[in-house]
Amino acid sequence: MILSKKINHFLSVAECGSFKNASKNIHISPPALCKSIADIEDSLGFKLFNRSNAGVTLTEEGISLYKYLLPIRDDVESIKSSFPTALTKKEIKVGTDSYNKSFNKLISKIIENGQVDLLSEMYHFDEHRSKLLSGELDLFISTHPPVEDKLERISCKIDVRESEVFIVSKKLLDKNNSLVDLVCNEKMILHSGITKHPFFDELLKYRKEKRINTQILVFPDVSHIIDFVCFDIGYSVINNAILDSNYLKNTGLIIIPNTLFSSELSSYIYYLKRKELELIHYIN
Repeated sequence: MILSKKINHFLSVAECGSFKNASKNIHISPPALCKSIADIEDSLGFKLFNRSNAGVTLTEEGISLYKYLLPIRDDVESIKSSFPTALTKKEIKVGTDSYNKSFNKLISKIIENGQVDLLSEMYHFDEHRSKLLSGELDLFISTHPPVEDKLERISCKIDVRESEVFIVSKKLLDKNNSLVDLVCNEKMILHSGITKHPFFDELLKYRKEKRINTQILVFPDVSHIIDFVCFDIGYSVINNAILDSNYLKNTGLIIIPNTLFSSELSSYIYYLKRKELELIHYIN
């Protein structure tokens, strides 16, 4: 490491929010990490962290020190990333809270590259910051708009416009004649990922305005949702990107564009600012 170990210890605890998580991230025992932070605090003459059972948070002095050290660490990371050898990663760790166009596009890039391994997991949007800061993820993709990071550690780029469509069996559509009738009369079957996005809020708002009280069923597996729709249990809303996969092939389902309400959604790619050069191929 170019930066001193104690500085990296401090930054890791600040970003992981706990000594336990930080110790795992930088491969040091919790007691040794606590001792390292205590040494820094003794040397400076003030506390850097507020400690509680829930974890740690930066004190005002800790925030000031973090903001002072952050650009130094970012400059070091940028220098490292500028060398060709630093641009070759053996794996890219990607998180997402829904499968969307931007996610599909990134996966295609990684597959075409052929030189890196892909590790992908689904996370709630609220987890993306800690996962990026701790190094558990390189990139996080979501249609959730950015939330301010007062310490300016995380960047995001707007990638592609997303669109949601309704899917329904021909039998249910014939029974209801129109999309409005379908939404008013039939059960809504959703993927759990969509409940974390602004589109779901708009959908609930529409249902409330129209006083629609039909049952809502939420499942974590897209294939289950398709099965239920195929068996005329209800209709679903799905990201248009999934239409490029095998999920809807040979199902006989009807695809209906969303004409009920406005849904201006875009994909955002989130990443650490200091890793931008390292990940530039995948971000652009």
